[in-house]
Amino acid sequence: MIRINVAEIKKRLVGSKNFSYELTPDELNIMETDLKVTAPIILEGMVENAGDVILLKADVKTEIERTCGRCLKVFTEPLAAQVVEKFYPAGAENIENDAFIYESDLLDITEPVRESLLLAVPLQSLCREDCRGLCPVCGADRNEGDCGCDTTTVDPRLAALKQFIKN
Repeated sequence: MIRINVAEIKKRLVGSKNFSYELTPDELNIMETDLKVTAPIILEGMVENAGDVILLKADVKTEIERTCGRCLKVFTEPLAAQVVEKFYPAGAENIENDAFIYESDLLDITEPVRESLLLAVPLQSLCREDCRGLCPVCGADRNEGDCGCDTTTVDPRLAALKQFIKN
């Protein structure tokens, strides 16, 4: 759990507190099945008193292990996310549906940081932009060289026309 003491900034009308943490996946409750983290998770940000709410603004950075969607090679890539969340005191009125609630002078920021990191993972992962993938005929990795397979496909409805043109 990541907790930040906000007692000092709550006393002032306008106040903020900077923080910096180096975390492990266990501290954010990230299971290896969700995300394979290969480097420490760096969390830097601030909490600020915005009147009736505490505002969290932070940047999260780490490296993750992924499998390429084209050639199936395992690779690591950087992952960065921004966290911006509002924390309302318990019992406050007009609380937004997606806002977090705090009860004491300690903010538990574990869940918003975890959510932001998981939502920042790209849907498609490629080992590189120009990845050529696997050959659909023999399964060879086309990034390592051309396998020589004929990958041209003809619509079966036009196969007779292709034979006609050859003659």
